[in-house]
Amino acid sequence: MISIITPFHNCPELIPAYERAVMGAEVIVIDNASGPDAAEQIRAMVDRLGGVYIRNESNAGFARANNQGLEAAHGDVIVFLNSDVEARGSWLDQIANIQPGALYGVQQWVRWVAGQPLPYLEGWCLIGKADDFRSIGGWNNDFPALYWEDNEICWRAGRHGLSQRVLRLPLVHLNNYTTNRTPGAVDGADTNRAMFEQMVREAIQ
Repeated sequence: MISIITPFHNCPELIPAYERAVMGAEVIVIDNASGPDAAEQIRAMVDRLGGVYIRNESNAGFARANNQGLEAAHGDVIVFLNSDVEARGSWLDQIANIQPGALYGVQQWVRWVAGQPLPYLEGWCLIGKADDFRSIGGWNNDFPALYWEDNEICWRAGRHGLSQRVLRLPLVHLNNYTTNRTPGAVDGADTNRAMFEQMVREAIQ
């Protein structure tokens, strides 16, 4: 089974494309304090999909919401997927038989920290075996804001022996759609970056 975990915050206009993209999987949506009308629409979508709806009365953030979903997931394959996505073809069958020992994603980049190149997979679509995600403790709840969570989980996964693999999936990300519509969403991103860089420096000393 494939479990798709998605934090949602308002933006019900994203529902039609998202719903089409995730059909056929166990869908776990963490509603991060959406307004009443949006929450009603998000819950209705999850009901149509036969999924799991988890409501946070205050915004728990990206990492914590993902961990809530991971705790509730039943699938042996986990997909952490943003709400602002579109699928332009079949993709679930391409990930059903992924192998353990790696994290998978659609886009990979490199950050340089303390003179070291640190590859990471973008967190809008991060895939792996449930056992692998759980073995590394899931996402880091300590980050107070958005950004750098994907850098940290990929770096930490590498330290636990997991590799990174890029998949060519027919998924399109509407970059920062919800973030751009949520006042203060990126406040604290610099703190996240400093925290991550400090972790790396301490680890290589």
